[in-house]
Amino acid sequence: MHGDKRQILVKKATALFSEHGFQAVGVDSIIRDSDVARMTLYRHFASKDELIGEVLSQRHEHIFQSIEEKMQPITDPKKRLKCIFDWYESWFCTAEFAGCLFERALAEFGTKRPLISEPAVLFRNSMTDLMTGILQDVVSPSAAKQLGHVFMMLLDGATVEARATNDSHSAAIAWGTAEKLLEQEIGKTGRVASPKLRSHALLKKSPNPKKPKPEAKNRR
Repeated sequence: MHGDKRQILVKKATALFSEHGFQAVGVDSIIRDSDVARMTLYRHFASKDELIGEVLSQRHEHIFQSIEEKMQPITDPKKRLKCIFDWYESWFCTAEFAGCLFERALAEFGTKRPLISEPAVLFRNSMTDLMTGILQDVVSPSAAKQLGHVFMMLLDGATVEARATNDSHSAAIAWGTAEKLLEQEIGKTGRVASPKLRSHALLKKSPNPKKPKPEAKNRR
């Protein structure tokens, strides 16, 4: 029962934060929509920051599990990369899409609230590492690292564009650019795709975000 109420709080908080932002949503709204007592919320989360951190951690886990399911039958590195961009395009088409919670958290709080910023930064790093690991199967490690960061920026831009225009096609445009950059790099080295899938291990490890140590209570 306690676990159920905790998950209800996380689910309702996720929906409210996605629609209205983190700072605009108070604890009272979360309690009301979750239909729980104030004491119940604070039994599970010592502060609003801790609740936000859990929302981000669960979102991280959900995204990586979903991408893993799409990638599972795919062995070709280039197709595995495209699978990530395709996942974003599918996400942009969903009714609940309201932009990236991780980017929103960093925009609203910066990096001075570790319970919030650390899960947000971890997601970006994990996604970049996933793409870098796949890229290492087709280009040099240094090129893979550089392209991994560029691909992450392309996904960030596609997400902002989709939010601003309600057009999911931005993910396909981002992939078109990523594919051209990848082909250019492959053309420089003449490297052929490797059957090794070192990125699979990264994908397996990513859904368990490390949670920062709780700070002093910050009830709002």
